[in-house]
Amino acid sequence: MQPVSTHWADIAAMKIIREQGDKEIYTLASGITPSGNVHFGNFREVITVDLVARALRKLGKKVRFIYSWDNFDTFRKVPADLPNPEVFEKYLRESIARIPDPWGQAASYSDGRCKIFEKELDTVGIAPEFIYQESEYAKGAYAENMIFALENKAKIKDILDQHRTEPLPDTWVPTVVYCSKCKKDDMHTQEYKGNGNYSYHCSHCDNKETFAIKDSSNLKLIWRVDWPMRWAYEKVDFEPGGKDHSSEGGSFDTGKKIVKELWNREPPVYLQYDFVKIKGGGGKMSSSKGDLYTLSDLETVYEPEILRWIFVSQRPNHDFAIALDEDVFKIYEEFDRLEAKYFELRDQPSLDNKDKTSLRVYELSSVTEDIKNIPVKKRASFRMLSNRLQICNGNLKRAFEKYYAEEGHDWSVFEPRAVRAWYWVTHHATGDFRYTLREGALDFVFSEEQEKAVKLCYEWLAKTDLESLDSKVINELLWEHVVNQVSCESKDVFQALYQCLVGKDKGPRLPGFIKELGSETVLSLLKV
Repeated sequence: MQPVSTHWADIAAMKIIREQGDKEIYTLASGITPSGNVHFGNFREVITVDLVARALRKLGKKVRFIYSWDNFDTFRKVPADLPNPEVFEKYLRESIARIPDPWGQAASYSDGRCKIFEKELDTVGIAPEFIYQESEYAKGAYAENMIFALENKAKIKDILDQHRTEPLPDTWVPTVVYCSKCKKDDMHTQEYKGNGNYSYHCSHCDNKETFAIKDSSNLKLIWRVDWPMRWAYEKVDFEPGGKDHSSEGGSFDTGKKIVKELWNREPPVYLQYDFVKIKGGGGKMSSSKGDLYTLSDLETVYEPEILRWIFVSQRPNHDFAIALDEDVFKIYEEFDRLEAKYFELRDQPSLDNKDKTSLRVYELSSVTEDIKNIPVKKRASFRMLSNRLQICNGNLKRAFEKYYAEEGHDWSVFEPRAVRAWYWVTHHATGDFRYTLREGALDFVFSEEQEKAVKLCYEWLAKTDLESLDSKVINELLWEHVVNQVSCESKDVFQALYQCLVGKDKGPRLPGFIKELGSETVLSLLKV
């Protein structure tokens, strides 16, 4: 069997088949602790699994894609973005699945975050099987495995101690327990008593209790044991992880030893992914600090297919930054070129490896997995839209009718991009890019040469048919008839023209801008 293409997801799919053998169904896993808003950096893990799942299905394999919400974890720090953070101090050390939602819209703190991210994933075509770990522990799904881990804690301790400067104490247990009275996990002592029984002494409320593990809903394994236990329980064949889990002695390194030593199972095929940042932002995003962007935040600027494409076109082990500045234009332009190439080449009988991979990138970027019947899409340039919408003061219908309707654009394709272009203009564009056409008198003192330049521009445009010229030709003529005919510097010429048009020293690229405005509008603004 040969890989579909040289794309990394197709190569990873082949590796899974080779290392895990030919199976009836392959289980791929992902997950996160919803301790705060699930941010865009977390999305990298999910889409990595989704792309590999698609690659396996392309090879005719059945896939189970599970996403574990580690919502039985402890509430350790109050995130900075809560509406009433001081109120939530009292819930520290409790399970995030058992404290209220700060916004009062969900069943619990964790449930609100889970539902938001699940909805976001749906918009980009990702629909895993969600597993809620608090529910799994509560119904006793892992009881036997917890007892087994506790009875073999010496083996686990030996593995973990290999990567510690100081060994774990003999009283250590690979479990966390929440007190049945105060609900916190702050214990003075806890101990496995044997025969499936467990005891603890709560240091927060002084409660003492001994219980049968199979009857308890308050006990869980620590992360470094919980992860490999679930590999065995769910028979996981593939799961990626961030660089923070991937170092020597990290949770994957110890996990693969634990799953093999205790559960006699080979670890899943593993793929490390690097962090994603926002261009111009800080380092790794942090839910607890509140300095993050969610998938919904990025969808205000990027269409779902382009959000997918950003990750599809990057190898997982390369870190990169998402642009919200004017580089957004480049992102859209690159995607549009890829889309045009796809529709140009998709029906050709033979392609070289480079073209096959390009087409595969587009296929994996699609929200819809089967895209055979998707028609050619006529896209409006995001860059041009951002200018034209400003000319129309953000009126999408007016811009569509003025510039796109007669060109054969479809409103259903146009509108989603136009909404995002206007959002980008109003929320992310710099002052140099944003503008409104000048109204009223000029508040600027021109030099003699600048006045001459404005007059020459008016005379040139009065006898020029802008509609018949493209931006490149307009630029050449602008320099020939205006810029090169005055003795001041070119920047002074452009300053004068921009002051006439938008009342600012700078603005959109002038040749394309004056073509978009049209001769009548430009001439009326050049009368000074």
